[in-house]
Amino acid sequence: MIEKDLTVATADGPMTVAVRRPDGDGPFPVVVVFHDGPGLREDVHDVTRTLADAGYYAVLPDLYHRIGPRISFDMAGVGQGPGSPEFERLMAAVGSLDDDAVLADTSALLAVVADDPAAGDGVKGAMGFCVGARLTFRLLASDPDGFAAGATMHPSFCVTDDPDSPHRSISSISAELFVAFGAADTLAPLELNEPLRDELGRPPVRASVEIFDGADHGFMFARLPAHHEHAASVSWERTLALFDRALR
Repeated sequence: MIEKDLTVATADGPMTVAVRRPDGDGPFPVVVVFHDGPGLREDVHDVTRTLADAGYYAVLPDLYHRIGPRISFDMAGVGQGPGSPEFERLMAAVGSLDDDAVLADTSALLAVVADDPAAGDGVKGAMGFCVGARLTFRLLASDPDGFAAGATMHPSFCVTDDPDSPHRSISSISAELFVAFGAADTLAPLELNEPLRDELGRPPVRASVEIFDGADHGFMFARLPAHHEHAASVSWERTLALFDRALR
């Protein structure tokens, strides 16, 4: 496996992009990965490594580059919940994300990646967690011809009262989707995401939806207390099967 970091110029300064891809010349299908609220860390780098092991050219942008390079959080402090300084700091970081700015960042990083002969120039995939799921939906809706598959886990901040709420963009997505929810999600409860699930079930949207009993928010990540082995394993199986049929 080849692991490297790129520095991509954006309208708001340099952005770090982690790249993980198989050894060899390629080309390999490109998959964009959007991190969750806690940002760049080993759990999310492990996602890109799993994708690279499966034969994909995975790119992971630092979504928080506007407020600081590779910012990190004390997850023990975050785990204290609302009202704790670290939890509120994380929520402020999430609130700083602007969907249009992230889409512009993604366009910039894909332009850089296109110069690498190892990166495939065919249809791409995307994968996102928590707020990264919201951004995955935005990306897929914005580029229906460029993306053929998307996988999202424990989606958050996808349903609002705004006319342009992210869940309302689902009908614009032509890519095939896999979306996984935790039935015990305390940050983005099932009832809060019900409008999103309704949109995922409307034709012509092509979405496979899984709800995992007992799984809380963050169930995909081995280093979080919420890690749920069954939910994570099944989600990876569904995701890799989706990417295999849609991107190869």
